[in-house]
Amino acid sequence: MKHIPQPRLIRTTADNAFAHRTMTHRLPANIRNVIKANPAYPDAIKNSLETLAGDISGDKPVPPLPRPAWDSEYWSHIHSQHSGETWFDTPWFFGETYGFRLVLAATRYFENYIDPYGPLKRRELESGTAFMPIQRFYGSGGPGEDAVPAASPAAMPIIIQALHLCAWGNKADISFNYGESLVTSTGEKELLLLDHSRLAAELLTRHDSRREVHIIMDNSGTELAGDLVLAHTIIRTLGIPVVLHPKFYPTYVSDTIVADVHIYLDHALRHADPVVQRFARDVRELHDSGDLTLRPDPFWCGTEFLEEMPLRIAQPFSEAALLIVKGDFNYRRVFRDTIWESDTDPAAATGLYREDSFSTPVLLLRTMKSDCLVGVDAATTNTLDRSHPGWRTAGHHGVVQLVQPG
Repeated sequence: MKHIPQPRLIRTTADNAFAHRTMTHRLPANIRNVIKANPAYPDAIKNSLETLAGDISGDKPVPPLPRPAWDSEYWSHIHSQHSGETWFDTPWFFGETYGFRLVLAATRYFENYIDPYGPLKRRELESGTAFMPIQRFYGSGGPGEDAVPAASPAAMPIIIQALHLCAWGNKADISFNYGESLVTSTGEKELLLLDHSRLAAELLTRHDSRREVHIIMDNSGTELAGDLVLAHTIIRTLGIPVVLHPKFYPTYVSDTIVADVHIYLDHALRHADPVVQRFARDVRELHDSGDLTLRPDPFWCGTEFLEEMPLRIAQPFSEAALLIVKGDFNYRRVFRDTIWESDTDPAAATGLYREDSFSTPVLLLRTMKSDCLVGVDAATTNTLDRSHPGWRTAGHHGVVQLVQPG
């Protein structure tokens, strides 16, 4: 048994300013944005949402799920572990995730299947920014159809470019910046605190093309574009099949669900730019052929860390060529939402490699919007603390971080 350090979970107390602000301001504001975005909701739903927002910002006790639901058993068990806690004194990973599940209870989502964040997601699609990553990556030529041999020198820069595009796409987060998407494919390399993109590309080019690459998805819209570009690049350039893991139901405002992928492609097919149209057609073909698959699971909407994933997820991950983890929230899930000491071994901090049965490399693509971080040296973090206070949560810096056992 390998030594695995124990996490110290970030809590929503004032000791962590950003987590605390999530409960005092950010989460209530996101809930009230749902009310504004859905004027057709009946008054009962609007009132339920306003009550929830007020209870969170008022530090009321964290309530149980208000009505029986398909996942009542799960959430009752999770809630029982936090009995008596209030919104301002609970583990942040639990409190924020559970808060978004309560939004679905308030909007009666599982009775009407109306995405409460749908209008906010559509606004980003209609603004046009959500298709800029495709245009930047492919230019006027459009996506190629023929695989580049993995050993070809041409493969490496293409994969590295796609990884950078995908990492910076994580800046586009409606829950974080209220829809002001910032798309950056190149030109911000100095803001990457870790850049293991070449190592990851080398790993991909030497792997058996029969082993899948799995991508745990984060936001829809602009960030989804980067995910699809990366998946398309891996399939078309290396001939490796890709599995995308979206959320099982709407959460965290802009997180991708299966419907978002198809809505995005529908919009792309109607886009004025033929490059975007061609890309959407090709992605659809890859999905139809089975080279690209979507695999939603309730686990991605729950409060467990990645080391606790069920066998239905762990088994295919253990057989994969690479596991790519997108976004800040998923970074927190991998590293157990802890502010680790700078000398902590990243592989140990995940808890994934405690047994020899799991050895799949994990690549994290993230822009920083929380304090959880591991693997960056103390000299760098100390310099940033002095020169850029608040850098951990500002969304400007990022990582392309490869974690492997041993």
